[in-house]
Amino acid sequence: MRPPAFRSAFIALPIALGALAIGAASASANSQQWGDNGSATCAYAEAYWDPSKESAPLGMYCMQSVTGWIQISGLTSQQQQISCSNNDSSSGLSYSLDGQSYTNAGPWYALAYSGSGDPDAGGPYNNIGWQTGNGGNASLSGEAWTGGISTGSTATGSYGAGGAGVTNWSEGGYWQTAIACVNAAGATASGQSPFERTARSLERSSTQVAHASAPRARDRKLDIVDTAKGKASLAREYALKKNVTRTDTRTCPAGMVRKGKLAYTVQEFPANRKSPKWKDRALVDVTMTPKGKNAGRVEMTLTRAKHPTVVQFQMRCAKA
Repeated sequence: MRPPAFRSAFIALPIALGALAIGAASASANSQQWGDNGSATCAYAEAYWDPSKESAPLGMYCMQSVTGWIQISGLTSQQQQISCSNNDSSSGLSYSLDGQSYTNAGPWYALAYSGSGDPDAGGPYNNIGWQTGNGGNASLSGEAWTGGISTGSTATGSYGAGGAGVTNWSEGGYWQTAIACVNAAGATASGQSPFERTARSLERSSTQVAHASAPRARDRKLDIVDTAKGKASLAREYALKKNVTRTDTRTCPAGMVRKGKLAYTVQEFPANRKSPKWKDRALVDVTMTPKGKNAGRVEMTLTRAKHPTVVQFQMRCAKA
């Protein structure tokens, strides 16, 4: 993360300096803790387990949950909420795998515990990575995730969620992010859940190859609510159809009020899983409206798209 003074300077960047930054930068595919389709997130977490499972087959203990391609404009910072539910077999699993060999040992509900990490960015559970797409001119740096985490549980079948933050120092382009998630065996091996039993399905050790099925864009709620600390990061994803307007209103949990600005991201899911070209990007008209002290409304209309397109609407809440 860049120092606060640098970030403040970025916010107040003069137009002339901004033009210089754009002109000087070229297309640059950069990444952080990515590896093979985000698998470095699992390798990082597993390396801290005792004994280490870093070289274990993908999916046996940990599976990275991968997003689609997220649009980011030039000289912009973004936060993206990520859920382990991207790894459910009905929608996101094929996108997370991207043709890799894996052990079919799901479901992977809980965030992976690494025993290391920045507490302000989700601590040792928020094991994230990201990469920049080659369909634009984005050049990214990693930023702290500010939305908290929900660890999830293999015992209760609840999906964990965390997030990633980036700043784009160049022109418009794409990025995608991943978060490490574990099954019952991974939760036990990491020591984060010693009372959970290994599911029978984990006894299978045969390696499979992910099918290149078309990814499914669908509605999904990824809320992170911390009642003890009195804060929440509400995020909902909306699968859009061309020229169809969708609206929704989100309300903070009881005892909390809206905090900060409403935000959204646009995410695309090409069937070939490659970064789209910026000139062909999906176009979405989005209007966000604060409602009172504890709610926010979003209106979305998809006007152009070559790929399935999802909008993630984000609202932060804090104790009243």
